[in-house]
Amino acid sequence: MNTSELSALIHEASLGDDDAFTKLYAVVCRPLYKIAIVALKTEKQAIEAIKLTVADSYAAISSAKINGNGEFVEWIVKILCTKIRHLYKKYENEEVPLPPDNRGFDIRRALICLQDIERLVLAVSNVCGCGPEKTARLCGYTEQTVAVCLTNAEVTLKTMLLSYSGI
Repeated sequence: MNTSELSALIHEASLGDDDAFTKLYAVVCRPLYKIAIVALKTEKQAIEAIKLTVADSYAAISSAKINGNGEFVEWIVKILCTKIRHLYKKYENEEVPLPPDNRGFDIRRALICLQDIERLVLAVSNVCGCGPEKTARLCGYTEQTVAVCLTNAEVTLKTMLLSYSGI
């Protein structure tokens, strides 16, 4: 899909065209899911975040004043980040069993060991391929917070990887 087609879909969706919104969502569904599955502890939580994001973005697109394709992606990622932060509060006391430690390094197990904020920042930064400034804008944190989270996540993941690799 080229940029003019995407712009037309954004315009049509903002006017209430359900089919246009469905096509727009199809363009961003994989990256949104990738962010959610990395940022949250379970697939159930990730799916809940996606459902909430779709519902809120559908309801809000008519008043969103999105001027370009990049703005649409940023807009919907911001909504997803907000939903993820709400789900952190909702599930903060819920115990999530770690996946079995069968052998070797397990990225899902390692991600669960990170702080919630670190997982969200890491997910947005890596999936969207953006630097600290844009990650901060999308996640709703300061640049300094994002930089600290990325450093902490890197150190934690490297330490876990090295402990499993026997190095």
